[in-house]
Amino acid sequence: MRAMRSSKSVTLKKETGSHFTPPELARFVASRIINVLRLDSLHSLTVLDPACGDGELLLAFAKSFPPDHLQRVTFLGVESDASALERARERLINLPMGRLELMNADFLGLCDGHQRQSELFQDALSRNACCENVDVIIANPPYVRTQVLGSQKAQDLARQFALSGRVDLYHAFLISMTESLFPGGIIGVITSNRYLSTNSGATIRQFLASQYDILEVFDLGDTKLFEASVLPSVFIGRRRPQNATDRKHSSHAARFVRIYEQFNEVDCGPRKEREADSVYTLLEAADTGIYRISGRRYKVSTGSLVLPPHSTEPWVMATSDERAWLNTVNTRAKFRVCDLAIVRVGIKTTADEVFIRKDWSDLPEDVRPEKELLLPLLSHDCADRWLAKGDCAQSRQVLYTHEIRKGLRATIELSEYPKASAYLQKHRTRLEARAYVREARRKWYEIWVPQDPAAWIQPKLVFPDIAPEPLFFYDLRGCIVDGNCYWIVLKPNQDPDLLFLIQGVANSSLMTHYHDLSFSNKLYAGRRRYLTQYVQKYPIPNPTAEPSRQIISLVKDLVSEPLPEQALGKIEYELELLVASAFGVDPVFAC
Repeated sequence: MRAMRSSKSVTLKKETGSHFTPPELARFVASRIINVLRLDSLHSLTVLDPACGDGELLLAFAKSFPPDHLQRVTFLGVESDASALERARERLINLPMGRLELMNADFLGLCDGHQRQSELFQDALSRNACCENVDVIIANPPYVRTQVLGSQKAQDLARQFALSGRVDLYHAFLISMTESLFPGGIIGVITSNRYLSTNSGATIRQFLASQYDILEVFDLGDTKLFEASVLPSVFIGRRRPQNATDRKHSSHAARFVRIYEQFNEVDCGPRKEREADSVYTLLEAADTGIYRISGRRYKVSTGSLVLPPHSTEPWVMATSDERAWLNTVNTRAKFRVCDLAIVRVGIKTTADEVFIRKDWSDLPEDVRPEKELLLPLLSHDCADRWLAKGDCAQSRQVLYTHEIRKGLRATIELSEYPKASAYLQKHRTRLEARAYVREARRKWYEIWVPQDPAAWIQPKLVFPDIAPEPLFFYDLRGCIVDGNCYWIVLKPNQDPDLLFLIQGVANSSLMTHYHDLSFSNKLYAGRRRYLTQYVQKYPIPNPTAEPSRQIISLVKDLVSEPLPEQALGKIEYELELLVASAFGVDPVFAC
């Protein structure tokens, strides 16, 4: 995300991370920074925007700052887009500030630091005054994910900034901006909210917690404040002295505000709805509750941010009541899913047009792969609660080029399958273009992520990566699972009934509420991400307790055959009561 007014194409926006910052959001961030500045002791102030675009954030800060102090303020802006920078100059030049310096450069290249390599960015410049230590940073740095950055640049960034996992460009900006901020200085930054909850954000969570007294965090979720499909957040922090590396040195309790549009979702909070003028009204002054804005319903949660002991854990934004509820559920848990089962992502062929088809039977006999290699494939469009939709898996098959040989996974020998060999040879150019397969010294016709060929035949639960509600369904047909889904199989020597207990709990409204509170990773329109890192942490009650035994019995009924809607609804209602009883809390139902 980046403050910039332009008519750039969607593709260019993805490549540069350039997205217009709404004036209302710019004013909000500026006001939150000014609110925590110590103006009574102010002699001078230097404010930096390292990706200033057309100057929206700097302009908002200048207009929000007390006029009698504005002449003491120096504004610094860095921007790689010359036309946007010229627009920023036009908007800022006549304001009665102390000094204005705008620079056409790339901030990461400009402030190369002792670990930076100037060749990373083609327009890298030598360090100069714009990277001097400053008192305030207000920013909306570019948001560009690994897939768009390119693997080489992402690797360079990861190495130079000690980042791990999937690198986003704003991660590097956060680190570089911090190096330009005086101890005691204030940062207000708009970023994607992904760092709050994903594994790839662990390094940044650890960095922010060690470098800042965290003052406020705003998760703006699916409020659609940007044209792009970016779920934004705002971080407000005061840089800590360099010798303060432990959070216990700070006595300040960080405030959080979390806002998501409310659809047909579970909710344990107050049901009474209140009217509000805008999302910004909610950010400034709203209490926890449900609000209606122009016909849309939003759930607001406010409270104190408590950082987890390990950076690998998400930052949980829950009210005191919600924390008490989570504590009860966690205390009553006997296991986590990862104690009993293995959660995997489905296969990733990286050449689906070759390996996955619905029309295998229409191919000429001489290039139609052998039947034993064509296996039914479960994909996200097969997903339903309890069982897959109809004969969905039979309509799509995957040419699965892996097997177990001498107890180990191996690639099939093409000489043993002449028809499959003939088919694959027709697509050899496409398959050999997968450079990463060659670099890994894999055979040209391999599936990139084949998973365990021996595990497909085991009873398993399958669920889509993205869904508005839990859709954990049972498979006993030995189907392959596509890469847009995940699957769960029990660990060796576990009671087979545990899979039904996991399914009953995972499909409950209670666990949906737990998921939302614990992992805070929702997309637009109420859709949730169901990732391994989340699902494997689902709590599971004592399997030998009476509620658990009843859950297992009811789920067995549900997966034995499809049921009429009325009968299904009755059993699902009973399951909600039993899951709540197993965890010692009240039932959670949809709003």
